Amino acid sequence: MRAELLQEQRLRLSLTKELTQAIELLQYSTLELRSFLYEQSLDNPFLEINDHKPGQSYKSLSHQEKRNVIENISVRSETLTSYLLSQLHSMSLSPKTRHILRYLINSLDDAGYLRTDMKDVAAHLAVSEDEVEEAVQLLQSLEPAGVGARSLQECLYLQLQRLPERNLLAEQIVSQHFSLFVEKAWKALSKQLHVDITDLQQVWDLIRTLEPRPGSHYTKIEPHFIVPDFVIERSEEGLRLLFNDEILPELIWNREYEKKLACRQDEQVELFIKEKYRQFLWLTKSLEQRKQTLVSVMTEILERQKQCFEKGLTALKPLTMREIADALNIHESTVSRAVKNKYVQTPFGTVELRYFFTSSLSSVSADEEASATKTKALIKQLIEAENKREPLSDQKIADMLHEQHGIAISRRTVAKYREQLYIPSSAKRKQY
Repeated sequence: MRAELLQEQRLRLSLTKELTQAIELLQYSTLELRSFLYEQSLDNPFLEINDHKPGQSYKSLSHQEKRNVIENISVRSETLTSYLLSQLHSMSLSPKTRHILRYLINSLDDAGYLRTDMKDVAAHLAVSEDEVEEAVQLLQSLEPAGVGARSLQECLYLQLQRLPERNLLAEQIVSQHFSLFVEKAWKALSKQLHVDITDLQQVWDLIRTLEPRPGSHYTKIEPHFIVPDFVIERSEEGLRLLFNDEILPELIWNREYEKKLACRQDEQVELFIKEKYRQFLWLTKSLEQRKQTLVSVMTEILERQKQCFEKGLTALKPLTMREIADALNIHESTVSRAVKNKYVQTPFGTVELRYFFTSSLSSVSADEEASATKTKALIKQLIEAENKREPLSDQKIADMLHEQHGIAISRRTVAKYREQLYIPSSAKRKQY
């Protein structure tokens, strides 16, 4: 054996820092991209962010739309905790009871439920369990009705007790027969209570008017607004796709600051300026490349799902990311990054781009496939239009889909889709 030096030529793909950055920019949502650009402006003293680009308005809200936005903003500015604590001022309580009550109020979750174990509360505050239970009763007497409950059953029972016109049958059912009632085992329940099923239906309708989460109206949650990356409008020529440039700030190179530093004629300063300018050019190029990729992907989606945008989600066709990638001659992962956390405003609402990719089901018609999303929409339509006294079974829905829409689907698949839509079974949907 002997040692030798051999020269070999190879091609190898390596991810540079700039290439990694370009990939990350593509999958960023609008908010993530804005945060990234502001971080870059802190690192690059020559980079300025202009948030107000003149003459760029892709769509203005009508008066009615503005009114709806205002109406959707919660009018309650105080939290559940502050609201409950304010009610203690008018109550004559001992210092110990007031201390326990404050602790319990601060232990409530966002829905207004008391999930803490009473033994743990008693041990933590060094008081008896009877004193804690007494404080719980006082807490449950406060507004809103149902606050401080330890279960949904107790929450509904507390609200029934507060009604101006008490319903003793409803209180008895919720306190003693809650499991049978919610499972809609009404025939057995009617025999036990010696009441008619129509009376149980009235109790059901009454309970549906109650609030299962009494603290939700007071929970202070920061609103999250979705700003669409694209807008699809109907025009005389057909559907028109608009890219929402307004949501991203404009990048500006500060020439004045560059001239100030360049006057020093320092070699290190010149290298610094060149490096930062190279970063600026690469960033602007990456943003433009991101825009072109997004527009290309969205244009292809619009072309393949044109009926969906014209008629609604029930016309959604099966589509995979592989099909879009092959059509655009890009990698499937690029399509996945492009549609991640991106939204489009359509004539029927704002929809995430991933929603337009769905699997296919077998169809009677040879030239048409049915998407899973379309099938779910049809199932929802059939259930909404059903006779509530004789709700459709899963097998009946499967038969109707086959007869009316040519979709071959099993009963088990209907049940799976129905559960994904959070729709109960026919037995639980039945009204008397």
